[in-house]
Amino acid sequence: MKASDIKIGHVYYVDYEPVKNGEFNGRHLSVVLKKNNDKVTFVVMPLTSSPNGDGVNKINIGKIAGLPPSIKTKDTYAVYNQVRTVNSMRFYSVKNGSMRLDVPMDNAVWLNLFELAIRDMIHSMNQDKKIIVLKNAYDWERFAKAKDLAYNIIKLRKAAAPDYDRIAALKSEIRETLKGATYTLDAKQSADGIQEIFNESFES
Repeated sequence: MKASDIKIGHVYYVDYEPVKNGEFNGRHLSVVLKKNNDKVTFVVMPLTSSPNGDGVNKINIGKIAGLPPSIKTKDTYAVYNQVRTVNSMRFYSVKNGSMRLDVPMDNAVWLNLFELAIRDMIHSMNQDKKIIVLKNAYDWERFAKAKDLAYNIIKLRKAAAPDYDRIAALKSEIRETLKGATYTLDAKQSADGIQEIFNESFES
């Protein structure tokens, strides 16, 4: 498949061969978790109809809507400890006869699988380290969201007729987003006045 045709959160066939011992093998349905910056490789999680390992390295996600009639009646198991990066050349469309199918995964299920993949990546850490990793990631994303909101405020203030109600709402959102978070501004963000907007948000 062309890399440009592959969508995050959608299901495709992926050919995992050739493999080394212990790696997931064969051609299997898989869900795309991420498109990498190189734009030709993707992070995928294999799917299977085999229940072996359920509760250990697999989770039953039920039936996936949009699959061909020949396979959509079976429960699907996501193999969350075999997440891999693969080239787009390993992808094949899901088809019903000669018709290509678009198979988006339910968003709530997809988010749950993403969380499982993250938790599996850190399962060997002790609990204190897990908490540090997850808290730092959580704080970083809260800061990133608050920063984007602050830049929106800057744009609104430069408008010919600033929307002050919208600015006030964004400040309130920044205040709630940053509450209890730790963050560090870089030189550009400081020069752009992001810290001043954060301060104003907490003073509002």
